[in-house]
Amino acid sequence: MTERMCVVCRERLPQKEMLRLQCKNGEFLRFEGIGRSFYLCTNCKNSKKLDKIIKRICKKNISIENIKEIIVYGN
Repeated sequence: MTERMCVVCRERLPQKEMLRLQCKNGEFLRFEGIGRSFYLCTNCKNSKKLDKIIKRICKKNISIENIKEIIVYGN
């Protein structure tokens, strides 16, 4: 079983239990199959640190509403 690390809490969990996300051209989105990605555990979806970490990874100011929408609905 492959384990991955959550970018927020740094906990290692099975890959199947985590959300795989990416920043592509400064936009935050679900992983599309090509390019670099990062993992987020389901416990950290509502973390206060999430906004700051995503902005640092994507190197762009993204609203917290956009982050929550993508995580929940997969847009």
